[in-house]
Amino acid sequence: MSVQFLTNISDQEFKEFLKDALKEILGDKLGALKEQQPEILDVQQAAQFLKMKTTTLYEKTSGKLIPHFKKGNRLYFHLSELQKWIKQGKVKTAEEISCEAITFTLNKRAA
Repeated sequence: MSVQFLTNISDQEFKEFLKDALKEILGDKLGALKEQQPEILDVQQAAQFLKMKTTTLYEKTSGKLIPHFKKGNRLYFHLSELQKWIKQGKVKTAEEISCEAITFTLNKRAA
């Protein structure tokens, strides 16, 4: 890339150029990271994925609060099960709660 190229474009064109370049670079890196993530994780990998300390993860496994499996003295985690576990903690929106309340009320009246 030459300096002359950079001086002959507007600020907006330059911003668009940078956005496109960053999207391309980051897209490639994110794709590579997803491919590198194994399906079965050890404690350190699971803690890193969940962004929590390993001691917290051990507490959750001993309380049977998080899906895991054990082979010998080692703990393992399925990546897909951890993702599912995270999604189960979804907080409902006020609209979702309102719809459920209306549905419940209508069903109760029909019964």
